[in-house]
Amino acid sequence: MNDHQLASKIKEICKERGITIHPAESGKNRANREQKAIWINEILDPGDFAAALHEIGHVMCDPARPPRNPRETLDAETNAWQWALDYNGDDFDRRGWRRLHDSLHQYYVALMDTSLPAYALLVRAEEKDPSIRPRVSEFGAPSLGSLAKKTTKPKP
Repeated sequence: MNDHQLASKIKEICKERGITIHPAESGKNRANREQKAIWINEILDPGDFAAALHEIGHVMCDPARPPRNPRETLDAETNAWQWALDYNGDDFDRRGWRRLHDSLHQYYVALMDTSLPAYALLVRAEEKDPSIRPRVSEFGAPSLGSLAKKTTKPKP
């Protein structure tokens, strides 16, 4: 789809769900579940489309009360990105995966827990676009300096 078609698709999705679209006031996308509204920047590429889907995901699946800690914030962000992925056939192009990674990573670093669903999404994004840095998929891997050194001496 071209950029105009992507923007039209976001409008269609919002209309079907009763979500109001506003231009992003601060340049940052955001959503409000209670108001059933999103504030998004102009859709100029598939990355912007993925980010807009993510904001729709917040309206569709955010909890009734605002997150109270980093874990709840990460869960809300992960759920919104998962909704966006599910809606988009469980895939994005490289720009969409980069937007997911850039967005989700900023919340993930507060916890750095490989058992969380956010970790799996971040690793998937890195697999889809190997140029993404930092490499979350390497989190928890031992550093080279921490590995046992080989010796040639026999053990007594």
